[in-house]
Amino acid sequence: MRLDSEFLGQLADLCELDQKVSETLTSEEINAEEIVQLVDIREQLLQSLLDVIETHPEFAQLQQWHDAVKRTQTVVELMQNKTSELGQALQKYRHGKRSVQQYQKFL
Repeated sequence: MRLDSEFLGQLADLCELDQKVSETLTSEEINAEEIVQLVDIREQLLQSLLDVIETHPEFAQLQQWHDAVKRTQTVVELMQNKTSELGQALQKYRHGKRSVQQYQKFL
């Protein structure tokens, strides 16, 4: 019983962490250090959950675990989209910077 409640508690922690990661990724101002810290904590928590599932495979059948897997997919997609978005913004910034450098040659 203790293992059940501990596992469910960790799943609840993971849910809260997913919410924080999502909020951080969708905020106006991106804080890369905070995202890295949250993702590191999430990775450790997820590894702990996977270790429990390895020894107690029946936990993998819980709806809360399936929800956590779906949230993981959503968080990964959000991170990929944000990375792509930031990459495009960086390309535009670099192009603009080169254009300014070209114009400055004429001044």
